[in-house]
Amino acid sequence: MSGMRFDEIVFVDNFFRSPDNALPSYPANRQFLFKAFGLPAGRLGLRCREVHARSEGGTLDVGAMMDALALPRSAAGWARTCVADLAPLLDAGLLPRLTPNQLVIGWGMPPSLMHWVDRQGASFIDIEISPVRFASHLAFCARTNDRQIEAVLAGWRIDEEAFWNEATATHGYFSRRSASQLFHRGLRVGLFCGQSAIDLALVRDGRIARPIEVLDPVRELARSVDLLVIKPHPYEPDLRHLAELAAQIPNTAWTDANIYALLCADNVEFVCGLSSGALHEATYFMKPAVHLIASDRNSRGHLPASCSDWMPVGPGIMSLEALAGIVASASDMPPRASRFPDDALDRAFALRWGRDAQNPGLVTPPVPTLGAVHDLRAAGPARNWLSFGWRTIDGAGVLTAGERACVVIPLEAGSLAGASFLHAHVEGLLSAPAAARRPLVRAWIDGHRADVQAMPSGGVRAKVRLDLSIRLNADPAPRVLVLEFEMAGDGRANFELQRLGVRPTASPAASAAMPSAASAIAVMVALIFLGVFSSALLRASSADPEAEVTGAAQWTQIKSTLTTPVEWVRDDLHLLLRQHRG
Repeated sequence: MSGMRFDEIVFVDNFFRSPDNALPSYPANRQFLFKAFGLPAGRLGLRCREVHARSEGGTLDVGAMMDALALPRSAAGWARTCVADLAPLLDAGLLPRLTPNQLVIGWGMPPSLMHWVDRQGASFIDIEISPVRFASHLAFCARTNDRQIEAVLAGWRIDEEAFWNEATATHGYFSRRSASQLFHRGLRVGLFCGQSAIDLALVRDGRIARPIEVLDPVRELARSVDLLVIKPHPYEPDLRHLAELAAQIPNTAWTDANIYALLCADNVEFVCGLSSGALHEATYFMKPAVHLIASDRNSRGHLPASCSDWMPVGPGIMSLEALAGIVASASDMPPRASRFPDDALDRAFALRWGRDAQNPGLVTPPVPTLGAVHDLRAAGPARNWLSFGWRTIDGAGVLTAGERACVVIPLEAGSLAGASFLHAHVEGLLSAPAAARRPLVRAWIDGHRADVQAMPSGGVRAKVRLDLSIRLNADPAPRVLVLEFEMAGDGRANFELQRLGVRPTASPAASAAMPSAASAIAVMVALIFLGVFSSALLRASSADPEAEVTGAAQWTQIKSTLTTPVEWVRDDLHLLLRQHRG
């Protein structure tokens, strides 16, 4: 092909995000661009090369770059590079010089790299996967500083109406596979979407934004609904940045439900987040979206003046015809290709969150029988209360899947009439390796820290009973009860949730109320064990500090037995016998 504007294509990524800055990198994205565009580029006679960090086999000394910019080799330093002036790196010979005959194609380029290209008179295309991922096929979003390239990209632009049609199809899909309400009919819900803790979209003014920094606007949003539900990013295991925010807002719960089932839920009134791509998707589901930060990567004040807006484009921009149009002189523009595989990106990326066929949608949790004990060791409707952080084990009930888990129980209107307190009794098993550091489980009820139980010293498995209660001050009464559990102990503790009961009462002391016969049996048995064990426990505690810790745990177990429904007592006595023999 004659009359080409470029003789070389340079492929880059955000190379400051590398092991040099103690951050994981994703070279597969750059390598994908190199291979996908490299084939048609070779057919056109164009040279291609990758430019990337030396720590990943490339030529760029990122560590030396950080030192030259006087920035720390850390996540904080990486965030600063996103908007830094990289001219000193050119002067020091740490960055390659470019010419107008070179085209740079980058994956997720920060503003600083766009300026590096633009100020040298070269052209760039910034590409990544479109944030709209509910469509039948993945698409790109792209932007450029070159008007001719912008015109070529516009020829492959996906019409906005196509996304609306896909949203309509998604609504239809979940209407047949999902409950139409999240948790409870009539419950007003807001959704907070989490992100990866290290994300270019979180960089604001050269710093990584954290959810706690937007506490005030989130708190105000939470006041406008009954429940603010947190949906963590499925690929981000560290929940501390979200837990920090949730701890300051009492009416929060957690969910790991399908994001598109959540967007289809009739009672979700808004979607908020720092800068999650789900906020962009929410508009197609007629949900108000609240962007809580303006990220540097999309701030006009940080971008080159010549940079176009993002546009959604199909995978056809990787075709020979598209690339020929990009590199051709204005008088030698080829016609657009008639066809390119719609599923080209689906094949390359294989999976995208939210399109999991194994997650059919929202479930309908049952209203509990107040005062009854619900067994979660067997499959049944009560398991629909498990909103986040649980995994089922055949024959052994449900276990926590990580360090945090949540239970949401709907309450029937009028069921709490005359009650001043609401109590939840939780039974299960806490397990951890013998070497785990102080494993324990903490519990919250409707955002209030309520109870904690630690593993007896040296144990690997311990019976847990948590007694949680709240005063019912709200008018009207709450529509749901939210229980949260946090595991501690080097991240290796597991809590097996076995039984759960909810009981409204008129006074705090009434939480122990049971049918008189059952109460008499429970108290009598517990008192017998008090008499048998108390002197032995006291003797042990006076002689051995470790035994004192164990004795205190057993004493708590005995006292708790006095206020336990009779059907739970037998297991507790067996546990006490085993501990005493040990």
